[in-house]
Amino acid sequence: MLLVAHRLPDSGAASHPSTGLLGGYRKLWTEISAEWRRDRNLVYFLVASAIFRDGLAAIFAFGAVLGVNAYGLTQADVLIFGAAASVVAAVGAVLGGFVDHRIGSKPVIVGSLAAIIAAALTLLTLSGPTAFWACGLLLCVFIGPAQSSARALLLHMAQHGKEGVAFGLYTMTGRAVSFLGPWLFSVFVDVFHTVRAGLGGVCLVLTTGLLLMLRVQVSRHGGALTTAQSS
Repeated sequence: MLLVAHRLPDSGAASHPSTGLLGGYRKLWTEISAEWRRDRNLVYFLVASAIFRDGLAAIFAFGAVLGVNAYGLTQADVLIFGAAASVVAAVGAVLGGFVDHRIGSKPVIVGSLAAIIAAALTLLTLSGPTAFWACGLLLCVFIGPAQSSARALLLHMAQHGKEGVAFGLYTMTGRAVSFLGPWLFSVFVDVFHTVRAGLGGVCLVLTTGLLLMLRVQVSRHGGALTTAQSS
């Protein structure tokens, strides 16, 4: 029996050409520009949240490096701290949800970022495992609320029926600036010749996100103000 396989045209490849790095940024810029014309306030939030979320991710990414190389933790200590930090962050997120419901998402985000920066700067001036445990866990208490309230605020700010688009932009902007935290961490380490200084680079990212977050206008009920209202 002779079997003949006919090659079918690859319609998917033709209709969906591969997008490189520059193409991805170009698409993101197009989406952001369209949203800027509709609601600039949402764009302010997307940029601010992308930056401070990258700072939060950098804390988790480099926490073990700092603990071992700058504060004298052992590998076993790092594993225990990681488990404890996850539990503390989860508890903080739950408690932050109650506070969010009472006072709104933006105050929770701003307050959490300010507390994280304060704890990180305090840790920067201290030494030893005890300081790392105390400041590190205190810092983790506020990471959960900052992340969960950011998503809650985006849901309130998104145009009705366009929530999927808003969350897509939320993800895309986060990926677009994901180099900031690692880059500034490395720059500070290279400039000051100590791993501990990398925490200063992370604080710079978080501070930038916090300052941009203050620019976001939010109504009393948690939603975004329109461009006309905010101007």
